[in-house]
Amino acid sequence: MTKIFSKERLTFTQFILHILIATIGLISVPLHILFSPEPRVSITKFTIHSNIIVTIIFTISTIVILLKKKESRMLDLCKNAALIYMIVVLATYHLILSSGGEYSGLRIITNFTLHYLIPMLVILNWIIFEEKKWYSYKSIVLWLSFPILYGVISLIRGMYDGFYPYFFLNPNGHIPDGVGSYANVALVIVGLTFVYSMLGYLLILMNRVILKLQNTKKDIVK
Repeated sequence: MTKIFSKERLTFTQFILHILIATIGLISVPLHILFSPEPRVSITKFTIHSNIIVTIIFTISTIVILLKKKESRMLDLCKNAALIYMIVVLATYHLILSSGGEYSGLRIITNFTLHYLIPMLVILNWIIFEEKKWYSYKSIVLWLSFPILYGVISLIRGMYDGFYPYFFLNPNGHIPDGVGSYANVALVIVGLTFVYSMLGYLLILMNRVILKLQNTKKDIVK
């Protein structure tokens, strides 16, 4: 009875956390764009796109939990993709971009929720609630698809109208406005692809290690 109650309580806590992530994303994304001095620029940012993905994924996952259904393999892979994107958003903003812009009013709050709070909640969700599974390394290709697509579209648009969402994608000018050449942009893209691939690899490895430890523990108990 205690085990059943504990499982139900765990599921309920997961449900609340999923609702929290989805709700914060649903409120923060549009407000961050609407109150931006340049909404058309704000809407091009990777942070916005990745948080939209997170909001959609966790909304769907919330419904799945509410209906007491089993998550599909695709939803499971998408939640892992969201985890990787949020780690990149958190790390990139904190280490590289946080000193490059100033926020005022409501955007101080939405900047925090999009760059720090939601990523930390997604990471917390994976640590506590997500079932650790055996993933193929081919999953990394799926997880890379969105960042690569984002980079390609950003470069094509930049060639057309001269606008680039981030300085490191801009082949024109020099730091802090750009990186000086397409060769340097290519190096940046290769570097980012490597980072995403390593995060994917580490995620798969951590899942496998934890899963193996869990199975070993079950064998010992038997």
